[in-house]
Amino acid sequence: MIVIGLTGGIASGKSTVARILAGLGAVVIDADKVGHEAFSPRTEAWQKVVAAFGKGILTPNGEIDRGKLAQVVFNDPRALKRLNRIMHPSMKEIVRQRIEDSRREGIEVVVLEATLLSEAKWTDLADQVWVTISPEAAVVNRLVCQKGFSEEQAGARIKSQTPISQRAKNADVVIDNDSDVASLRRKVEGLWRGLRSSGEVTERSAILIEGKPWREKIGEALSSRQRHVVRREGFRPSAVLVPIYEKDGDYHVVLTKRTQDVMHHKGQISFPGGAFDEEDGDLAATALREAFEEIGVRAEDVEILGVLDDQTTYTSRFIITPFVGAIPCPYKFKVNRREVEELIEAPVSVLLNPASYESETRDQQGKSYPWGNYLIGKHRVTGITARMLKQLLDVVFTC
Repeated sequence: MIVIGLTGGIASGKSTVARILAGLGAVVIDADKVGHEAFSPRTEAWQKVVAAFGKGILTPNGEIDRGKLAQVVFNDPRALKRLNRIMHPSMKEIVRQRIEDSRREGIEVVVLEATLLSEAKWTDLADQVWVTISPEAAVVNRLVCQKGFSEEQAGARIKSQTPISQRAKNADVVIDNDSDVASLRRKVEGLWRGLRSSGEVTERSAILIEGKPWREKIGEALSSRQRHVVRREGFRPSAVLVPIYEKDGDYHVVLTKRTQDVMHHKGQISFPGGAFDEEDGDLAATALREAFEEIGVRAEDVEILGVLDDQTTYTSRFIITPFVGAIPCPYKFKVNRREVEELIEAPVSVLLNPASYESETRDQQGKSYPWGNYLIGKHRVTGITARMLKQLLDVVFTC
């Protein structure tokens, strides 16, 4: 078994690389999630953190409020060092146990995704250290467009982290995320093939690469165009996942019919998704979290292929970012019946049939926009979801 320590600065593409590696067959250990576990109430680490920073950081049910704790330590280097001295050893022991469990299970590649891999002195857990880097201008743009940072906030966050040159100096592999997702995927898959040729990864894992040319084609189609990004005051950022899989020579897109119990868009056909939460970190994580909560699709089973244009809902005041993600087939969905009345698996060949689409235009904010509805059996897909679906079909599946 080989253990890859994967690190990188904020918005450098580290999590995207981890998702790509998971799609290729690796098991990913996310240090952020390990941190949540180490913070569990009444554990030794929990007791030390509360003793150090007081009960004011606790929620009413006794859990550590990470937001409150961050406010205490983010602008106080001494407090941050104190927190790290408490948390890093506890987290390292959890990670060590996970790695050993994976070894016993016969896992071939484990990826330890950790921003502070070197700072926490975890590099001894890894056989190789991979670091993602990205031009500062690209990082600033991602933080502004995806997380709503101001340019000043983005610059301050970058300056607070370990310099790129220092990260790269201590790495075995440097992944320069200087282009689009498709280019990044090709780099990661090349590294995976290198592991395979070195004998670290067996032929069983290699099949996962060679069996997915359609994913590459979709990624290239989505990345070859200029994406429309919306930034509008007073609108809440949100994200959806557009799940797609290949079966018997046809592609299928997964949609849901919402129940009458949800807060927004009751009874409508939509993609799984919801509002951005600060704990998500980025909008891609929002889409993955919501897909898991609504239809049971696990984040590690999704390969993000690209992103469609942002869409705006003026009634509920959301800006929706649609992430197109490949999932395995067959897949055992777990539908949350409180939110989802019905799961709809729509063949692309049916959607491309002209009889399935009703075209029209609508006036909105003083401008005319192309609009339309898709007919999928007894279901009618309308509004923003229909616009997302049409763009996916136009960009990827039509000449």
